[in-house]
Amino acid sequence: MTSPVFGFADLHCHMMAHLGFGGHVLAGFPDGDIEKALSRCDVFPHGKWGLGNFGRGWSVMQPFLEGGLGHGPCGHGTYADWPTFATLAHQQVFVDWLKRAHDGGLRLSCSVAVNNELLAEQFGYPDKDESSIEKQMRELRRFTERHSDWMGLALSASQARQLIASGKLAVVAGVEVDSLDSILGDRSELNRQPLSLERLPRILRWLRDLGFRMMTPLHLANNSFGGAAVYDDKFNLLNHFLRGRYFDVKGNPSVGFRLGQDLDTQSKAAIAFYELMKRAHYPHGYALNAPGQGHVNQLGLTPAGEAFLREAMHQGFILDVEHMSERCTDEVLTLAEQTGYPVLASHCAFREQGLSAQETSRKAKRASEYMKTRDQARRILELGGMLAPITHQHELKDFPGSTVENDCAGSSKTWAQSYQYALSVLSEVGRGGVAMGTDFNGLNQQPGPRYGPHAAHGLQDDALRIKRRPVQQMLQRNKPPLPYSGTMYRTDAPFVKSRANTREFDFNTDGLAHIGLLPDFIRDLVHVGLTDAQLNPLFSSAEAFLQMWEACESRGAALTAGELVDAAIPRLATKSS
Repeated sequence: MTSPVFGFADLHCHMMAHLGFGGHVLAGFPDGDIEKALSRCDVFPHGKWGLGNFGRGWSVMQPFLEGGLGHGPCGHGTYADWPTFATLAHQQVFVDWLKRAHDGGLRLSCSVAVNNELLAEQFGYPDKDESSIEKQMRELRRFTERHSDWMGLALSASQARQLIASGKLAVVAGVEVDSLDSILGDRSELNRQPLSLERLPRILRWLRDLGFRMMTPLHLANNSFGGAAVYDDKFNLLNHFLRGRYFDVKGNPSVGFRLGQDLDTQSKAAIAFYELMKRAHYPHGYALNAPGQGHVNQLGLTPAGEAFLREAMHQGFILDVEHMSERCTDEVLTLAEQTGYPVLASHCAFREQGLSAQETSRKAKRASEYMKTRDQARRILELGGMLAPITHQHELKDFPGSTVENDCAGSSKTWAQSYQYALSVLSEVGRGGVAMGTDFNGLNQQPGPRYGPHAAHGLQDDALRIKRRPVQQMLQRNKPPLPYSGTMYRTDAPFVKSRANTREFDFNTDGLAHIGLLPDFIRDLVHVGLTDAQLNPLFSSAEAFLQMWEACESRGAALTAGELVDAAIPRLATKSS
């Protein structure tokens, strides 16, 4: 009998995202000499003070990329402004940092190829999803080969198990783009006529031949497979850019997010720029749609989407139900239940924990369609699938009976609320697994610190909650910080501070600034109240992923064999007659 592997899994990380978005959005490289890989971004690609290099490739959106108006010079040298937990567009998965995460217990990482065609075009370097993910996959192969002494690309569950058993990091390649349906075709054609079902096996063979074993069929916009979750006005612009129309929404009382209302500065700038460049007016009718309720996408799983997923199951792909509309998620789960096929949510949040529109002025913290309902979470685990709460959770409601005080918004304490919620569903169901999904390099922030000027960062710019911030900061100061002593949690590796040149990273004041601080993040979770028993599922998550993957492979083989038998029965009956 095979011995279970020990360690945790990150089900959503973008190791090669520097090649995505046209290759000129994310500063820094994941490999090479650190002085060159993490050189100052004011030279390339962000320009002086993060305002862009004027000329070819300059975008009016560049100054707003980090959420403010530009940013200081950052990169090799002092590393004073990079990396940071709040960055959106600076490298956070440098190889030395990834190795430190592996030393601290990371045993399996899903490296997801990502792209955004609108963002690539805005920065002057257009790149289709097909060519972008191909470049990322080829570089991921080279990356794992260059460091084959401690990592490897896994093309099967058995290969991943062998890698981990030999002390290495198993890397699983996934894909998450908006136009997966246009691979080996023309996206503009799909806006005029339905996707040909004959193309579906070709798309999947192309992905498998490259080395992809995991996929997120929908991302930030609708495609031929179904509807995307509605939770950001900027994605509504993307849907118009890709599909020629804005989202069609309906009301839902379980969400507080509404399109077209309470826009932040970044969204207002994006809308104004898009209207100017594309001569397409952003609709104002959303204010009249389902007043008093939040907005969700009307579109669910399409016939082409069902056919695509059935074929993907036959080929044993690991299927991620993130970013799907509520209706699409429910219909995909029904399909998975009918076929007995496990699925996962690789970087999720839970709707019951989201804030209401009356509680927060920040739309990103409101319950939205992106967040899974408890019923959806249960169904995923009942299939033998996995939930991986995203590390950056903004701010959440208290988890009832939590062993961790929810008194520092946007920190490790916030993630602990989401993780314990996932554990409660796991306890009810009795099968499946719970991991984490970092979304590093995915134009997303990370948990902030509990001490210093950036403490309780989840309350920043929230007019309805900002007064709580000094109180939360004081509550942290009254408690001892995380000590750097002993070993990384459940390993023999010494627990000392991570360094980059002259900069020393202290999780207490830096938060989750890069992937190498995942061991610090976990030690802090223990420090603030998570018990060994509660962390057992996390450190069993690599094994849970392998068992799910093995089930995908065996179920895919069974589905294919069953289809062949069904096809043979009429022929046998004809011969016997």
